Amino acid sequence: MPAEVFTARNTGRSVELDLLLLCARWPQRDEDRQLIRELSVLPMDRQHFLLLVQHHRLVPQVSQSLHASVAELHSPALEPLLHQLHQLSLENAHLALHSLAELRRVVQELLAHDLSVGVLKGLPLAQSVFGDIGLRASGDIDLLIDEKSILEADRVLRDFGYRGLFRLEQLTPRQFAFYRAHWRDNAYQNPVTGFEIDLHWRLFRNSRMPGADLCDTPTGESISFGGFHIETLLPPENLLYLCVHGAFDGWLFLKLLVDVGAQVRSMSEAELDKLAFLAEGYGILPELSAALTLVRHYLAMDHWSAHLLSESDRTVGHILRYADRTLVHGGFLAEREDIPHSTTMAFEYGLRTNLGYRYELLLRVLYRARMWQTIPLPDYLFGLYPLLSPVEWVLFRLRKQKAPSSLAL
Repeated sequence: MPAEVFTARNTGRSVELDLLLLCARWPQRDEDRQLIRELSVLPMDRQHFLLLVQHHRLVPQVSQSLHASVAELHSPALEPLLHQLHQLSLENAHLALHSLAELRRVVQELLAHDLSVGVLKGLPLAQSVFGDIGLRASGDIDLLIDEKSILEADRVLRDFGYRGLFRLEQLTPRQFAFYRAHWRDNAYQNPVTGFEIDLHWRLFRNSRMPGADLCDTPTGESISFGGFHIETLLPPENLLYLCVHGAFDGWLFLKLLVDVGAQVRSMSEAELDKLAFLAEGYGILPELSAALTLVRHYLAMDHWSAHLLSESDRTVGHILRYADRTLVHGGFLAEREDIPHSTTMAFEYGLRTNLGYRYELLLRVLYRARMWQTIPLPDYLFGLYPLLSPVEWVLFRLRKQKAPSSLAL
């Protein structure tokens, strides 16, 4: 058995997870494909492997890599698995095309109302990083607008049949001002088509989080889909955004880490130095360092930069411990609901130590937006919400016990 696979197996990871990680390396190299071939013939639970692939939203990449690597083996035992992955990949490609059509419809309507709009992650990332919108699992559509355009953009989406998690047009002036200042987005779903949109006016919920100005560059990158052009973040800023976003998410799903790995695995030391300097300028070098540490651990990298922070750095260690809690302790199959809210809050609280950042976090707890719907108060009593917060929390928990699938921020 090759030393690389043997070492990975001795870390306690399962054969199924090792195979997933090998297939998720992008772009694939000859040595990756050789390792995949050698590992794919070992005894394993193929349904568990498929479950891991689907959980981490990696069906297109894994299907492509596995097919390309084992095509010459002609293994009857692998045929059912290859067939399932191929079918799921076709479904994803079909969804990606429908998502592109919906994205075009929504973006063009926003532009027709003189609303500037960019797109985060999603189809532009699939096109620029993987070269094919079908090679990245399609999810919701993340739009980025100016915060002055929130209500107008909300109206456009509602006219298209979308329903917001929060009905922004019904918020009182003080509620809306608070929501705009202390949240980053509103989630929408079209009950007819099933499409979901996250309307962002800020990259991160906490306005004091370093890196909030990643989207402030004068010009972004334009991604073309035929005659349809989409504005998105510049590639370096987009990569750094993924690192911060993944950190807050605990890297719960490896899809984002694969996005990062696909961009950095082949970077030279000089390129990584440049990226580290850029991250330091934005104040998010710990998030970049933690993300690349995870890429090196799970997906392999060619080079490293001496300007990246080590695992002993306080913030880097904090991020890695949270990722370990969500990934390893969850058996690489944990859902967001499996992570206690207290654990998530403790992580966010410890990510930065400055008072402004932590005060913003406290405000979101004391003035939860869902509380405004449960206990509607006029604006002149808005300041009472912190006192009512414990009552609302009890009511929310009682409702959740009766309806476990209910949505909540």
